[in-house]
Amino acid sequence: MSDINDGFYVMTFHSVNHGIQTETKAKELFELTMIPTPRELANDCGIAIRLGNCEYTTLEAFYMTLTVPANVYFLSNKKFNCKRKVVKLL
Repeated sequence: MSDINDGFYVMTFHSVNHGIQTETKAKELFELTMIPTPRELANDCGIAIRLGNCEYTTLEAFYMTLTVPANVYFLSNKKFNCKRKVVKLL
């Protein structure tokens, strides 16, 4: 996986309600921002959580406690041919 300084983690959801539920729990552990789902990620919901500086192991442990369907991606900060590198992690 790329260095976190080269990009950021994003959590996506199947519904807005799932995103809001997760945001409430995630705020206790992470610096985060609710954002529109990045274009590079296709899903059913229009919101996502962008996570600030966090360790992958902490993020993975948090993900395992979720009771709603979610996906975790790493998106690069740099774009190549107008596209970012996207890696699905969880």
